[in-house]
Amino acid sequence: MLPALLLSASVLALGVSAQSTCAPSHSASTGFRLVLNVTDLSLDLTPSVHGKYLSTAHIGPAQNRAIVSPDSNLSPIFYQNGTFQDQLQFRAGILADTGSGLIEALQYLPLPEEDHPTQGHNRIFVSIGTPGAGTALTRLWTPVSYLTILDGVVGSSFVVCNATIPYYGSQRVFQVVNWVAATRDSTGTHVKIPTGCAPVRLVPQCAFLPVVEGVGHEFVQEVRCYDDVGGVEW
Repeated sequence: MLPALLLSASVLALGVSAQSTCAPSHSASTGFRLVLNVTDLSLDLTPSVHGKYLSTAHIGPAQNRAIVSPDSNLSPIFYQNGTFQDQLQFRAGILADTGSGLIEALQYLPLPEEDHPTQGHNRIFVSIGTPGAGTALTRLWTPVSYLTILDGVVGSSFVVCNATIPYYGSQRVFQVVNWVAATRDSTGTHVKIPTGCAPVRLVPQCAFLPVVEGVGHEFVQEVRCYDDVGGVEW
């Protein structure tokens, strides 16, 4: 069980814009890859996950665990599905096409209590056959575009931790992507980052969304994204 580092939401809220007083310029696209931006570089992992890509590791039929990869070609091309009303009602979803007519969706599930010390610590999956509801990029009035859990408390954070995945045995260590829900008390809003984990934002990098036979894109939204997340001066 890992101890946790308690951060105030005001610290994490600075996030990728902590080094800049203005929002970076952005583009627009229906497709995007998700790039990790470590919001506190003093907590970055070794090797660094800053500027790397959200990828997946197969863990069983139709199931993939969200992990980190330096290779953009191993990162799914995502799109935001649903109407604006869906987003307001937490029904929007971040999806990806498999190329074979099947659709994958971002999904979060609680970690077993014995595996973590933090209430609200969730694993992230990219799996087939899940609804994908409750995930979206930030809305237009926010200065920076990044992935959010729609019903999460403001100040919640994605994190990357070194961990084994049972499907691959106990010797192989992955950099896995999780999500930690913030909590509120009389002193404000806080999020407990487990020791050894890096708090990150998942920032959309524009990508071409190909047409896949048998998959309808009629509710795909055009989103704010960045041509090169690594080249943005935050």
